[in-house]
Amino acid sequence: MKKLTILILFFACAIGYSQIEHFEADYIELIKKDIQAESRKIVEENLELTAEQANVFWPLYDEYDAAYDAIVDERLKIIEDYMLDYYALDDETTKDLINRSIELNQKTLDTKEVYINKMLDELPATVVGKFFQIDNRIAALIDVIRMSTIPLIRKDED
Repeated sequence: MKKLTILILFFACAIGYSQIEHFEADYIELIKKDIQAESRKIVEENLELTAEQANVFWPLYDEYDAAYDAIVDERLKIIEDYMLDYYALDDETTKDLINRSIELNQKTLDTKEVYINKMLDELPATVVGKFFQIDNRIAALIDVIRMSTIPLIRKDED
């Protein structure tokens, strides 16, 4: 868990850096892959699966991870747009960012619901429940770190 926190901190710093200048997409991809690997490792260490359950779970996890990766890309785009417009943020842009964020939150919930149902069709509810507890904790940690590095909207300088 400590490694994941460190990777997330690097990721958050990279996002903060975008306020100054645009950084390499390859760097972001590398950090995302590290976070994904650490997340998978945390799930492996904390989710006790039988061999039969593992054969069912891991392909579903990989599908979920790929679907979630697309959501992360959208989240990064919203953050990038916010940071690039930070000093010239107007009402229209702010409303757009709010709406995009709400839509993305709903997409996240919808994706989780799809994979909860897929997993429940194949695995015991206790296994699925524990996985989503672990997943939600990882997501919460990432959210806290991300939110702590993104500045609040500036006060209008009239």
